[in-house]
Amino acid sequence: MTDILSMNISFLNFRFFSGWICAIALISLFYSGAPRAQACTCASPLPVFGMLETARLVNLQKLEVDALIDTGATTTSMDARNIRMYVNRQGKRWVYYDFEHKRSGKTVSMHQPVSRVAYVLTHKGPPAERAVVKNTIAIGDTLRFLEVSLINRNKFPQQLLIGRNYLTDTALVDSGAKHLRDK
Repeated sequence: MTDILSMNISFLNFRFFSGWICAIALISLFYSGAPRAQACTCASPLPVFGMLETARLVNLQKLEVDALIDTGATTTSMDARNIRMYVNRQGKRWVYYDFEHKRSGKTVSMHQPVSRVAYVLTHKGPPAERAVVKNTIAIGDTLRFLEVSLINRNKFPQQLLIGRNYLTDTALVDSGAKHLRDK
């Protein structure tokens, strides 16, 4: 009986220490001079964006905002408050919204036709309706007129999320860099 008990204890000690050894090995590999991704040396004519950039909202008095470049997002989204969609007499959807510029504290009220309505799945309840409008956004020298969904992004540090509808055939993304187009 004591042999079985001592075998179980030694097995547990082995599992405990082998787990720590694996963790230490992984940490040392991460902090060692392991090869990292290099800058793109391809001959692409496309500009390279970092994961964070400064963008100009051309339709909104050319205000500059911080933008998060997100290759996982399908559609670009912009911070908007007091979003009120309605249908006019001709049966067209329009939206009123306010854009509160974080850097200056300035509020710009907008009134635009709705390009489409996106239905976004949420964790609680039915899908949420989100107004999508067309705006012009510039990052560095790259200017695009595209669909932008309106959402309250006050809990996020960036007021603009750049999605694939901006990036496709327009720019490459270096996820390890920031503000490449500001330079």
